[in-house]
Parts: sequence; structure tokens; C-alpha cells
Amino acid sequence: MLSRVVLSAAATAAPSLKNAALLGPGVLQATRIFHTGQPSLAPVPPLPEYGGKVRHGLIPEEFFQFLYPKTGVTGPYVLGTGLILYFLSKEIYVVTPETISAISTIGLLVYVVKKYGASIGEFADKLNEQKIAQLEEAKQASMKHIQDAIDQEKAQQALVQKRHYLFDVQRNNIAMALEVTYRERLHRVYREVKNRLDYHISVQNMMRRKEQEHMINWVEKHVVQSISAQQEKETIAKCIADLKLLAKKAQAQPVL
Repeated sequence: MLSRVVLSAAATAAPSLKNAALLGPGVLQATRIFHTGQPSLAPVPPLPEYGGKVRHGLIPEEFFQFLYPKTGVTGPYVLGTGLILYFLSKEIYVVTPETISAISTIGLLVYVVKKYGASIGEFADKLNEQKIAQLEEAKQASMKHIQDAIDQEKAQQALVQKRHYLFDVQRNNIAMALEVTYRERLHRVYREVKNRLDYHISVQNMMRRKEQEHMINWVEKHVVQSISAQQEKETIAKCIADLKLLAKKAQAQPVL
């Protein structure tokens, strides 16, 4: 009897199940996992931050919205109940102690999710925000480091573009250094030549002075030797007479 009810419910819902284009986004998202074809180049839509609405903690809302135009509000519940009764009546699924354990475990999990899911979600969101903040900080630091490297590279490129000025300055410095060395050597040569010429002039002056002194001494010696005693007395007397005459003239002149 139960199987007939299930089969009739399935036959009622079969025409609406043929239209696969009306499946909800949740079902399509599940089928994408098993897609093994060549991926398209179209941009992939971003994943939603929060999940869609579900009923009874497990069944997507899209499933109920899909069956609502055909079966009404109770259609999904009747379909689910019929399938469960069909599986049980045909012994496709046999109830065992593991079933009780599974139901208890699922109930406990649902209770934990309902009771502590919000706090656990907030804690997970906080951890996620901290990780995102750390990643963002690392990203900003990396971007700053890369930007600094780019600025330094641009500065180096600007310096490389102006390297001809540096080469010109170096050429000028080398030319000036060569010119300074050349002039220092010219000055050294001039000083050495001047010192040698001064030495020769000093030698010539000394030799001339010695010759003059020798000549004067020789003349004086011969003049003294040529003067006799009588001539010396007469010369001294003449000098004394000249001095007396000069003294009288000096006394005769009036004092101004």
C-alpha cells in the first residue's frame, strides 16, 4: 500500500522533474564539482559570503520553491515521506542499531549547531578577520617593499641616463690633473734652471770681486811702495795746510 502511494506521488512529480533548467543554484553548484570538461574562459562568479536558506537544517529552500508551483506547500514533505516509506517497505533501507546511532548523532549535531553555531561562527569569523588582517598587512608591506624597489630602480635608471655628465666631469678632472702635473714639472724645471743660473752668477760675481780686491791690493801695495819718505812728509804737510784753510773759511762764513 505504501509503495503504491509513493509511486503515485512520484508519477505526479515526474513531469516537473523533466525540466532540468529550472533546478536551483544549489543543485547546479553541486553538479559543477563533477564536471570534467574543458573550462570556459568566462569569468567565474564570486562565491557567496553566506550560504542560502535551508529548511530543517539540511534541505535547500530552492528545492521547496521548485516543487511549490506543481505540488503546493505540502508536496515536498509528501514526496520525502513517501520516499522514506517506500525505502522502508521495500526493505531497500533496513533499520539497524546503527540507524538509531546515526539519528542520535545527527540530532546531537543539529542541537550543537543550533545552540553553539552562532558563537562558533563568530569565533571563526574573528579568526578569519585576524588572518585576513595579517595577510593584508603582509600584502601592504610587500607592496611597499616592491614600490620602494621600483622607486630605487627608477632612481638608478635616472642616474644611468645622466652618466655622461659624470664621465665629462671625470674627463675634466683628469685633464686638470694632467695640467697641474705639467705645470708643476715646468715650475720645477724653471726653479732648477734658475738655481743653476744663480749659482753661475754668484760664482762670476765672487770671482770679479776677488779680482777687484786683488787688483786694489796690488795697486795700493805698489803705490805705497813707490812713495818715498820725503813725499809722504810733504803730502802730510799739504793736507794739514788744506785743513787749516778750510777751518778759516768755515769761521769766516756768517751764521744764519
